[in-house]
Amino acid sequence: MTISMNDLAAQQKADKRNRIKRIIAIVLGLGAVAMFFLPNITFVFRNTTYVTSGMDLAFAQGFWVEGKELSGLVAIPVLTRIAVIASVVLALAGAALLFFKKATLAGIAYVISGVCPLVMLISMTSVQTAVTQLNISNISVGYMLPFVYILASGLVCAVLSLWTQGGEKLAQSIFLVASCVSIGAVLMITIYIIAAGAPAIGEIGIFSFLFGVNWDAKSNEFGILALILSSIAGTFGAIVIGVPIGILTAVFLSEIASPKVARLIRPAIELLAGIPSVIYGFFGMLIIVPAIRAVFPGATIGDSLLAAIIILAIMIIPTIVNVTENSLRAVPQSYREASLGLGATATHTIFKITIPAAKSGILSGVILGVGRAIGETMAVIMVAGNVANMPSLLGTVRFLTTGIAMEMSYASGLHRQALFAIGFVLFVFIMIVNISFTIISKRGAKMNAK
Repeated sequence: MTISMNDLAAQQKADKRNRIKRIIAIVLGLGAVAMFFLPNITFVFRNTTYVTSGMDLAFAQGFWVEGKELSGLVAIPVLTRIAVIASVVLALAGAALLFFKKATLAGIAYVISGVCPLVMLISMTSVQTAVTQLNISNISVGYMLPFVYILASGLVCAVLSLWTQGGEKLAQSIFLVASCVSIGAVLMITIYIIAAGAPAIGEIGIFSFLFGVNWDAKSNEFGILALILSSIAGTFGAIVIGVPIGILTAVFLSEIASPKVARLIRPAIELLAGIPSVIYGFFGMLIIVPAIRAVFPGATIGDSLLAAIIILAIMIIPTIVNVTENSLRAVPQSYREASLGLGATATHTIFKITIPAAKSGILSGVILGVGRAIGETMAVIMVAGNVANMPSLLGTVRFLTTGIAMEMSYASGLHRQALFAIGFVLFVFIMIVNISFTIISKRGAKMNAK
């Protein structure tokens, strides 16, 4: 087999381009190592300013902060130290691997090196929380050019490293990175929530925090049982009202309604999905709350768990309708024709054939609706009364989300940490709901297969 002169020249040009890419990536990677010794982050605590390099963040003991009443040493988070050191080590490893033409491993090392600054950014919240415990609210953190360089160079070097293996390999790697972004986002949020919320739970006590019935920041009483039960009751009530209405509406649009009627109803539902939460809150405050007060005179002031349930039920309907309708339309028409051909009625076909066939999609819509109900804040603040009482249908309540939103602006010290801990509990709660629906969906699929 002979190689033509043109092919040989093309191969030499490709080798030369790859060599240039490797050199640029190695130089940029070594530049990221050099940035370790330059000022990366500026901290301003009241009247004290610290300009820190990567070396300072990795090996310094901490920051001495002086307030009007309290002073103390604020330690640098362990996660920050690990991220700083890892960014340097991995940048060096990427350069070494690329020198020996291990492009894939070098790309992985560079990507992780570039992500490390984001981990540093997340962990800095614990520094801010520690400073607020000294009753210092004037806090600012500035990220300087070397910090940005480390972040950008890691990603650029990864692209150059993978590019040396050809455009096809680079494209595959970009697709892989894009698919992993959601997983990385979940991991980063999880790390942040655990790092911010776990210390408060440990200090307060997990039993006292989860099962305490009193929430009083002035007395350092942080029990969130009333908030948990109120959130569960509000979400359950919204599901009971909103899910049947949403599913039946989707069935009507996909199976029964004429095209003209569907064209009238569908835009209205899409409009519901686009209305901001605060508008729902205004509607509830001006219409639903007075209506409840008029229906139950003397029994409630109107701001109540019932008002929150009604608002949340309205808010989750468009999500459930849109996802469910798409799932029902995806069911093959042959399923319906076979059922009708065997003598089943249209209604029997809908409930015994079409809906079970679209069950996974319907469950996805319900999960999205539940997530909307659990995480809603603004509308609930405006109609629930915002008092940390045990849940009562006509009584004022406070949800987990509203507890965070109402007090975060002025909280400090253990109070602020307790609010982060509420976020951690809410995060766990949402994860449990999602996992439960996933298990139910898989069991249903297995039963249908049998």
